[in-house]
Amino acid sequence: MTVPDLEYVDRNSDRRFWSNWLSNRPQKRAVLSLCILLAIVALGLLFRLNELGKYGLFGDEIYSILVATGKGDPELIAFDSIRPVYFFLLRQWMNFGDSEEWLRLLSVIFGTANIFLTYYLSTLVSGRKVALVAAALMAVSPMEVHYCQLVRMYTLGSFFALLGSIVFIKAWQTGKKQLMFVWAAVRTLMVWTLPLTAVLLGCDIALSLWKERKSKLMSTVIACFVAVIALYLSFAWKMPVLTAHSAYDEWRYGLPVPQIADALMMFVNFTSTALPIQECEGPCEGGMLADLYSSVVLCLITTSFLPAARERWLIWCSAWAILPILLALVASQFTASFVITRYLMFASPFAFIIIAAGWVELWKPWKLRILSILIAVLYVAIMWMNLAHLFTHPVSEDWRETSRFIQAHEKPGDKVIIWNYHSHYLFNYYYRGKNRAYDVIVGHVLDKEKTRLADVKLDVPGLQKISGRTWFVIREAPQNWLLAWMIYKTFKQHLKNNYKVLEYNKLGRTDLYLVTDK
Repeated sequence: MTVPDLEYVDRNSDRRFWSNWLSNRPQKRAVLSLCILLAIVALGLLFRLNELGKYGLFGDEIYSILVATGKGDPELIAFDSIRPVYFFLLRQWMNFGDSEEWLRLLSVIFGTANIFLTYYLSTLVSGRKVALVAAALMAVSPMEVHYCQLVRMYTLGSFFALLGSIVFIKAWQTGKKQLMFVWAAVRTLMVWTLPLTAVLLGCDIALSLWKERKSKLMSTVIACFVAVIALYLSFAWKMPVLTAHSAYDEWRYGLPVPQIADALMMFVNFTSTALPIQECEGPCEGGMLADLYSSVVLCLITTSFLPAARERWLIWCSAWAILPILLALVASQFTASFVITRYLMFASPFAFIIIAAGWVELWKPWKLRILSILIAVLYVAIMWMNLAHLFTHPVSEDWRETSRFIQAHEKPGDKVIIWNYHSHYLFNYYYRGKNRAYDVIVGHVLDKEKTRLADVKLDVPGLQKISGRTWFVIREAPQNWLLAWMIYKTFKQHLKNNYKVLEYNKLGRTDLYLVTDK
């Protein structure tokens, strides 16, 4: 009896293993897809961590911290009481640090997780190819990168929106009632994070009644839906009163009434710009390249409905992307505008999926592959320019820089006046000087005959007279907001006409004047 050569047997076993693995195409594709996904997630995380603490906290971020710590004014705390989940998490997060990087890292974590969730949801509704493209769109979107770097609740809202949709589809695909209860819990956390996401609840129940009304799960779905609505209304019932009477929401009433074109451009904003739709600025703004890109994005969305006609889950995903924007457009005709990028960014992952489905559909015919490649090149070019613009241009005011500048140049007895509602809360977050900060209320007189701003009146609560050395801090108004821009320009002219300007500095998107009596 001969003893087998163990080394020879091991080598043969290794060869057979790798030979079998290489011949197993589904397994190879799964491993390759996983490697590509990990690379995409790593790229997205790199963008989200890049220069995370370059700029100081801006207004809304400081509001988040004041609400989480209970140090904001009662009106602010009441206004944000309708979305408690994020502020609870932020309060726990702040127990471990309070630097800008640490505070923003919470949004980075959820924003990065959203890349993976977008991929997984895409595999459920349209397959692995669409999933990889959708994850890539999510990873490099300047809008997603921007809001991942803010101390705000938007990426957490998208996280719950995606997770709830995944559980919902899995429940219908498997028929498990337990998953419906999980769906109800996740959707409750979602609406307690961003009340406007309740639109997705309407999509869920409408699609269920349309497609699955004869299913045994329908009774469970309806019961869970009623429970979620009841829990939602326990917070949201006071939302109309709070938003109608709060100074923290009055800015929306100065926005123009959105049109259909604004709603369509929301999909372009999701993919290409870091700024709100009313402030859309960047290297391609208003040019032929921007028009071409916008047309391509809308065409890809249209093309996605070719596979959607055959894949019902993709139809559901399309509803989650499109209906929130349409309903926001309709509601904006009767009240202040809701067609605002950050308000609707919970719909962006679903938009990325249908855009990816459109691109993959174009890729399938050999004759259209050159067109698909050109579209990909255009997309990469636009993303590169907009991400570069995001990382080199301040998007919002920087209260850290403003406060430090004044502290370095102020004298005892100076006054600091900030034009922005409740701005003394924002300024004093960083300010450690000994002088007092005031809010200024700008009232304007409209010349009815010439329909232009004729004058600016200053009303500073707590300050009887503006005299001596005074610092004026003015947040730059967007040129697209015509009335705000006119007030901003007139206010600056008012300072030059009525005071002696000792010093003027432009700090990012903030104008800083040091004036005294003439």
